[in-house]
Amino acid sequence: MTYYDTVKAKLEQHPDFRERRFRGKGLMILSLRHHNLEDAHSNGRLTIENLIDLAGTYDSFRHEYDAVQRDCIPLQGQDYNDKKKVVQDKLISFGYDVGYHSDLSPR
Repeated sequence: MTYYDTVKAKLEQHPDFRERRFRGKGLMILSLRHHNLEDAHSNGRLTIENLIDLAGTYDSFRHEYDAVQRDCIPLQGQDYNDKKKVVQDKLISFGYDVGYHSDLSPR
């Protein structure tokens, strides 16, 4: 099963996974399962090599998560269209001046 298919199946089975606040935990669980490391995580025996592998897998799942939600509108979370506001709020919390270049248009 591809990363895309795995993410799509989980989004279909678990509606909570569609929301941003549950995305990170869900993707990490998928990554742990992909590498058969759930037990190692529970027992606190993850190695640096395991973590390096997990980082790459997590990134792949994250990319496919975005693709599934873009391709399958019914699998989008309630907050899918709030991305711009969420990003701006996060930037403000980091002290950035949001909208400084608001006169620029995307290419």
